[in-house]
Amino acid sequence: MNSLRLIFILIAFALSKPLAAQTDSLLLASSNYYPHYAADLPQQGAVSEIVRQAFLLQGVDISIDFMPFARAYRESRQANYIGLVAAWYDDKRAQHFYYSQPLYANQIVFFKRKNQAISYRDYRDLVQQNLRLAIVQGYLHLPGLAESGIATEQVATDEQAFHMLARGRVDLVPADKLNGLYLIDEKLPQYAGMLEWLTPALELRPMYLLLSKQDPRSEQLMQRFNAGLTQLRQSGQYQQIIDNLLPQHDVH
Repeated sequence: MNSLRLIFILIAFALSKPLAAQTDSLLLASSNYYPHYAADLPQQGAVSEIVRQAFLLQGVDISIDFMPFARAYRESRQANYIGLVAAWYDDKRAQHFYYSQPLYANQIVFFKRKNQAISYRDYRDLVQQNLRLAIVQGYLHLPGLAESGIATEQVATDEQAFHMLARGRVDLVPADKLNGLYLIDEKLPQYAGMLEWLTPALELRPMYLLLSKQDPRSEQLMQRFNAGLTQLRQSGQYQQIIDNLLPQHDVH
């Protein structure tokens, strides 16, 4: 048998393997979203570990590549990665992705400088005060925020947004409360004591695993993931992950 014929036979054999045998290992994309998931967190963060262990209960192993959110979203939508470790729900995104059951919710608040007095009833009040917001590229806007006409600065990462806030280049940063507290304490300690968050929270926004509809494996894999997530919750392992990996947690 010549080598060319052998290569064709091996390729044909690989393509004929059943679907389940092809889905034992998955490559997901993710951004760094502290303290929930990031490349340099223990176990890559609570969300990554929840996704990893839920899949493992269904016999599926995952690997995660970390990159800025806008790129992670684009690469996953094109199925260069099978999906995103976590993202919020949006009708436009749902045209391109299957959504899992909720992982847990982020508590979204405004962060500001302590020495700047800011009060508001709605976004129009912020516009009238000529306030500026830092928005991470690719993140979903809060409902009504874009329509309000408030001035925004696009940045690539959450850390850049908080740098701009502390230096007075913007006045507000909408962020998950735990995300903001972690960044200030762990990544930007030079700004500790300078920043605070406004109450009440703007909203509770659940995170989900997203799998690309461009990949033919995704629908079946999402069913398996949801089954694994249910098993993880029922076993008590889900809560152990939260307790061990999510500081100052208040999970909804």
